[in-house]
Formats: sequence, structure tokens, C-alpha cells
Amino acid sequence: MPQQNIRDLKDTINRDILPSLEYLLQDAIGAREVQFFKKIQSDLVYAQSEQNLLEIFLELSTLMFSDFIFTDKQLERIDTLLANCEQIAFTFSANTSVSN
Repeated sequence: MPQQNIRDLKDTINRDILPSLEYLLQDAIGAREVQFFKKIQSDLVYAQSEQNLLEIFLELSTLMFSDFIFTDKQLERIDTLLANCEQIAFTFSANTSVSN
């Protein structure tokens, strides 16, 4: 991936993903939830490729199938967070598509 694309991705992560994670970390109810969000946050900060980010987004999506407990407000934030991750993932596939 070209260096400019990496910077653009990092900017997008910093703008659209990390603030939501920070909110969830501050508002998390249990220690397991905090641990999960801190791991995701750390992984995002140190991600070096689209592949790394896709793996993190996939791990993040497991929230919806976990036994974590969230308030309605937290669930709304998680939905937004997952939608932002999905949008970024779509740009990966769009950037690698080949037109005929």
C-alpha cells in the first residue's frame, strides 16, 4: 500500500474510529469490556496494513455476538463505530478493484 494511502487511513481511523472507542472506554461498564476496547484501540494505533485493519474490524464486529453488557447509548455508538469500519473496509475493496 502506498505511503499516502497509509496516512489517509490513519487520518480516517483517528477521525472516525478512535473517538468512538475512547467514548466506549470511558463509558464501559465492566473490566472485560474495557479490556476488549483497549486491545482494539491499541491494535488500530499500531496497524500497518489494510489486512491488519480488516482483521481488527472483524474482531470488533464480534461485539454483537459477545456476552458483554451495553446500554442503549453504547449500542448506538457501537453501531456507528461498526458502520464507520464497514465504510473504510469498502474503500479497501474499491481501491483494489480492476475495471474492464
